Amino acid sequence: MAQYQTEQKKILLAYMKAHSEETFTIEELCERLKKEPAVICAPGKSTIYRIMPKLVKEGLVKRFVKDGSRKFSYQMVCGEHCENHLHMKCSVCGRLYHMEDTESEELLFKVMKKHHFRIDEGTTVLFGYCEGCQEREDES
Repeated sequence: MAQYQTEQKKILLAYMKAHSEETFTIEELCERLKKEPAVICAPGKSTIYRIMPKLVKEGLVKRFVKDGSRKFSYQMVCGEHCENHLHMKCSVCGRLYHMEDTESEELLFKVMKKHHFRIDEGTTVLFGYCEGCQEREDES
């Protein structure tokens, strides 16, 4: 059954889809939507707070604990097969990377075989440092 979508929810989803490589706190989303020229009437902070848990529950958005704080950041899910592979998140820039399906399967199989432990790939995120952030660190 199709679910009713408010105009605010459509605006929020469209913006997050257009910036799917980025993570946002609710405050950051609020500010960015206000500055977005294409958005005539940006959803308010309380509206975004109300919508986000629903988007997470629907599997459209992933929620992360923002490093070193008690805030959450949110990111658009890449597509319908996003739950079938592991994700890697850069601890510096916050970008989310999708591990190739075959690499995910190999890693999951090794963990299962050696430790008899099944990882939930749809909710597992490996934290580390992306190539760009590693290079910037090496330069400084």
